Amino acid sequence: MADIFLARRAGTAFAVKILNSRRAHDDEARALFHDEARLLRMLNHGNITSAHEVDVIDGVHYLAMEYVHGVDLRELLAAAMLKKTAVDFAAAMSIVAAAASGLDHAHRRCSPEGRPLRLVHRDVSLSNIMVTYDGHVKVVDFGIASTTLSSVDTVPGTVRGKASYMSPEQCLGDPLDHRTDVFALGVVLYELTTGERCFHGKTDFERMLAVTRGDYVRPSSLVADYPAELEQVVCTALAIDANHRFASAAALMEALERVAIGRGWALGTKAIVRMMDEVYDDIDDPTAIPVSTDMIIEAQAPLQEPEAPITTVPEQPAVERTAVLTQMPRLARGTQQDMLGGEPWKKLDDDEQPTRGRRSLPRIPLS
Repeated sequence: MADIFLARRAGTAFAVKILNSRRAHDDEARALFHDEARLLRMLNHGNITSAHEVDVIDGVHYLAMEYVHGVDLRELLAAAMLKKTAVDFAAAMSIVAAAASGLDHAHRRCSPEGRPLRLVHRDVSLSNIMVTYDGHVKVVDFGIASTTLSSVDTVPGTVRGKASYMSPEQCLGDPLDHRTDVFALGVVLYELTTGERCFHGKTDFERMLAVTRGDYVRPSSLVADYPAELEQVVCTALAIDANHRFASAAALMEALERVAIGRGWALGTKAIVRMMDEVYDDIDDPTAIPVSTDMIIEAQAPLQEPEAPITTVPEQPAVERTAVLTQMPRLARGTQQDMLGGEPWKKLDDDEQPTRGRRSLPRIPLS
């Protein structure tokens, strides 16, 4: 729905999300874009990316956001595979616990008037959780989040999200609550700790069918020394019936902490940094912010004043530059970047595209 650019202003990096020109005339896409911007301005948590400003310049809808210098979990797993290493249990649990902390904040958030937002992210996945090189975790992309403030009503039976990470109720087009995000965190935890897809299928329908049936291989069948208590956490998060899952993202986080205490593992940024150093030890300076000159933006006012817009302008001589904007890279298809645990993720980019069907799956007995 949108393109992401890296921007620099006076040595400070930030990201600019611009509504794709193909969707700029789509009323629903515009509404979702601005709903996300409004929502991000209401969230204030270290594990959620923050927003600086949103505006429309010459018909271009943009959102200036915090720049998260790191990788998403999909890229992290691909890099770990290339290094023939794995994301250790402590690091994986630290990442999911941090994401759960951010989501719990979002789930509990109220509007300035005190009205519960009843927020459901609906798109928690490997590609929407980022890890910085200094060990911080950020949940990103609230573009299809459901809240009481949403200007786009979800029609009953509508399916939004990525097929491999949707909860059973999400696949069926049933009403959702925060436990849908708990389920998705369970999928992320499974994939981080096993290096394998949780729910398989050649099509969205097959993957969604696997979700509704709870058809996945238990982690201990894939990893010989998989901790039994961690497997129990994964299976509880992946319960078909939402009433049998963790009651909240905070409850999932607490369960992970109990596992860590029992195993003598320390969760937190140190565990993540140690893992990142191992995976990216061949990078001279992973904290260096890349610079490009593909597009220039002219700042009208400091970022601390969100009312002032950022205006895109044509290429100018270097002396005139106040910030640099370049489009973020995407993983290529058909390369080792599209593999996880040695197995190709077939049509991975297609699977990463949100599913937005207008009909729910036929209900099939869960035998």
